[in-house]
Amino acid sequence: MILTDIYRYERLANQKSKSRIDCTASTKSYPDFEEKPFIYIGVNDHIQAGRQRKSDLSVTSGKGKHVTSIFQTDLQNGLAYGDNRGTTDLLLFISNNFSMGSDGRISDGATVEIFIARGKKFEKNQINNLFLDGQLNSEIEQLRQSVTKSVT
Repeated sequence: MILTDIYRYERLANQKSKSRIDCTASTKSYPDFEEKPFIYIGVNDHIQAGRQRKSDLSVTSGKGKHVTSIFQTDLQNGLAYGDNRGTTDLLLFISNNFSMGSDGRISDGATVEIFIARGKKFEKNQINNLFLDGQLNSEIEQLRQSVTKSVT
């Protein structure tokens, strides 16, 4: 199995912060994300000069610490990837009803599922192709079924 963990974040109604999304479900199995009951998604300003590809979005933790850049691969279906800073873990994103206004506000009800592929950061192109081709769908469904935490 390539994918090992899932964390589902949702934009809750009446949220004061325009870019905060809260963890509503997870496998409760990835220590780095257990410390992140909420994250922020916003415009990426964490890119260093000289990089070949600049992402549009980034994820930061509640403490303002950069977690990952988000590289969108399929805009129509909300698919993207990134990696967990300081690890060799690959992150795959599936977003639904996600849009960001000109003021950076995430649409209410937007969801972002983050799937972790531990130790697979350097296989991102191959895994991303499997992801885009739907070859990871059974693993995705299996992880969705194994959710053990719900905070809604």
